[in-house]
Amino acid sequence: MRFSVSVAAAASLTLLSASYVQGYGILGHTLTGQVAQLFLTPETAKQVKEILSPYYDGLLSKAAPWPDTIKGQAKYRWASIFHYVNTPGDNPPDSCRFEYNYDGKDVVNGLFNMTTTLYHFKQSPPATPEEKSVREDALRFFVHFMGDIHQPLHASGKSRGGNDAPARWGRAKTNLHKIWDGQLILKDIKDHFDNNPKAYLDNMVDMANTFWQPEAANWTECDPEQNQGTNPWSDTTPLITKLCPMQWARAMNQLDCTYVWKDYDSTQDYSSVYFDKVTGEANGFLVQKLITMSGIRMAAVLNQIYDPLPENGRERLSVQEPSRRLRLILQ
Repeated sequence: MRFSVSVAAAASLTLLSASYVQGYGILGHTLTGQVAQLFLTPETAKQVKEILSPYYDGLLSKAAPWPDTIKGQAKYRWASIFHYVNTPGDNPPDSCRFEYNYDGKDVVNGLFNMTTTLYHFKQSPPATPEEKSVREDALRFFVHFMGDIHQPLHASGKSRGGNDAPARWGRAKTNLHKIWDGQLILKDIKDHFDNNPKAYLDNMVDMANTFWQPEAANWTECDPEQNQGTNPWSDTTPLITKLCPMQWARAMNQLDCTYVWKDYDSTQDYSSVYFDKVTGEANGFLVQKLITMSGIRMAAVLNQIYDPLPENGRERLSVQEPSRRLRLILQ
């Protein structure tokens, strides 16, 4: 069973194609938002459209890159620290230990913060233009941070998340962070999908139903033991059980040892054997999987906020709905 692209989601495919030429800074977050859009319930999609300014057409994919576009603005200078989480003592590939030191200044806290803000305004709708602006900012940051936390080098402090780790990409000089921020996904689309980002998206949605389906059923499950005591606002969002950025960041950190930093060599061409390893079937199409995982988890949290299941747990989706199978695991 394949997912069908909703009318709203299809509207952003033009944006997706346009984003392709601008690199991962836009494309990666656009793809993550696009995947999430497919798994929103109709009610959640309606709420998202009401929150976002008309410019965004209700599309998460269009709003997702925004936080990277305002980094230089004084008004949002406070947000720059929320795009990543450093890990003291971490030294991949020899050791990956996610020892979290809570100081409120990282992507883990950023996701808790934005989710709490969205939940607050769902319970008490904004009464002023200023509050509406705060709510929209919270949604845009939430969508973006969900993409950031699923990029493994945003969960590693070594060499500033790979920014200070020189590497080669063909004949070009680059660094490990840029490779994971963009060059892998761009080459994946070029080499395996005939330069067609829509085909890339369609394939990810299809694989969520097939190749990844057994494990995808657990992508939105949070382990209480891994997340206990990590949310400083847990008492204000007791019903949001699909948000576990500590668990996600820890898993991304482990990938830094298993794949990202494995056999690091600044002189090797990362567009060759390394590229094949992290984009191929042998390792579960890892690059595509992380994008898909991020989008599905994003939708799960938003659905819990804006369209939670009834207390009796009855299914709200019809049997005829094409995307019914995986949507049910998001609640």
